[in-house]
Amino acid sequence: MTRKIKTVPRIESLKRAFNFVENPIPVVDHALKTYGDTYYTRIIGGRKIVMSIEPGFAQHVLQKGNKKYEKSELQTDALGKYVGYGLLTANGEYWLRQRRLIQPGFHKAKLAALVGIMTEEISKFYDDLEERVIQDPNIDVSHAMMELTLRVVAKSLFSTGINEEDIIKLGSWISDIQKHIVKEVRMPIFNFWRRLNGQTRKALGLADHAKKMIQDLIDERKRSEEKYGDLLDMLLDSKYEDTGESMSDEQILDEAIILFVAGYETTAIALAWCLHALREDPGVRAKLESEVMDQTGEYAMESLMRPSYLGQVIDETLRKYPSAWILDRIALEDDEIDGVKINKGDLVGLYVFGVHRNPKIWPEPDVFNPDRFHPSNKKSQISYSFFPFGGGPRMCIGYHFAYMEMRIAIAEFMKRFVLPQPTGHEPDYLPLITLKPRENIVMKLKRRQEEEQMDEEVHAGVTVHES
Repeated sequence: MTRKIKTVPRIESLKRAFNFVENPIPVVDHALKTYGDTYYTRIIGGRKIVMSIEPGFAQHVLQKGNKKYEKSELQTDALGKYVGYGLLTANGEYWLRQRRLIQPGFHKAKLAALVGIMTEEISKFYDDLEERVIQDPNIDVSHAMMELTLRVVAKSLFSTGINEEDIIKLGSWISDIQKHIVKEVRMPIFNFWRRLNGQTRKALGLADHAKKMIQDLIDERKRSEEKYGDLLDMLLDSKYEDTGESMSDEQILDEAIILFVAGYETTAIALAWCLHALREDPGVRAKLESEVMDQTGEYAMESLMRPSYLGQVIDETLRKYPSAWILDRIALEDDEIDGVKINKGDLVGLYVFGVHRNPKIWPEPDVFNPDRFHPSNKKSQISYSFFPFGGGPRMCIGYHFAYMEMRIAIAEFMKRFVLPQPTGHEPDYLPLITLKPRENIVMKLKRRQEEEQMDEEVHAGVTVHES
């Protein structure tokens, strides 16, 4: 049975266009309250889009009916122009072939070999961070987590082949490119002007710098013929099942860049939001500290994937602050989802942020509550009410990699640093390609070693006084 849904009047879409460019979240949230959980609207340029926060809608588009949909040119063309044509930006048969080729490199057995690289880089970074805290305890954790994940993904990809200076350069270039891409997608009517005034040329130039740096790393690895068990080895060694051939040089470059781009910023932002949430909730923080302080020995794949309170904290972070805050698809043919007509060529917007905060699904959705993800509650969780890594065949290939990295990073942070008292302040959102905080998250950190020494001194003083 066909279900009628409301349409946002064109005049209202025009009035809110510039607000949408500045921050889409309040605009979409207002429309949801006014027009319902699924509604029609038009984006800049007049194209029709169906926006939804219904889990069934997301499940159909991403999983059950996924063959009727593909990533829109808003993602593939705009992003592909700068980062290449691969897993993140391709569609159709080519994407499927690449996915089948690269997927084995992300199986748990393969990722287990990267745990050591991750742990070493995180430990080295926190050594540096402790030195910084001694000099100045006020730390921008947004920036610090970006530095951390840059190191981890760079070393996981390129192992010993990349130095710290190049890692920082690469991260800076990619960050600037992403800001430009957001402008192209949200305000396409000004793209002609961007080409004229040199903004597009500048972004393409940064992309060329990044490609050259990564190509040099690939060439160096090929010449050395050494094996490091990293992701670059995986790309170089992968062979298509049907032909037994390896990827071309261009394909290896494109996939390496895409793995780098996809692998660092989303995780960094999730880590920053997680530390913010822990600062603001001393009860959750104390419970997590108790768990991680009891952990001894080296990290292993099996222990990192086991249910834990740390895992619940990370899941709740990804629910409340999903890095991939919206997904879109284009309909390849006419379709119907839960009675809603979808025409060929329509865009479908899956508003992940809205699904994750839908009060019909999540009681008190703005409250940070890791117990939502206790194993006893997971069985009753509605399918596709929580999908921070997407879903279906195109679910993020680095899902397990990201979870491993986040668990090690948060556990080690809690062991080394003491978070400050709550501020009662929630940063505004800056939804670009990922959901960033509009303002940097700055915290006055204390080294746990100092805290423990102070506690010992106080205890000793009390003991002497009492004796």
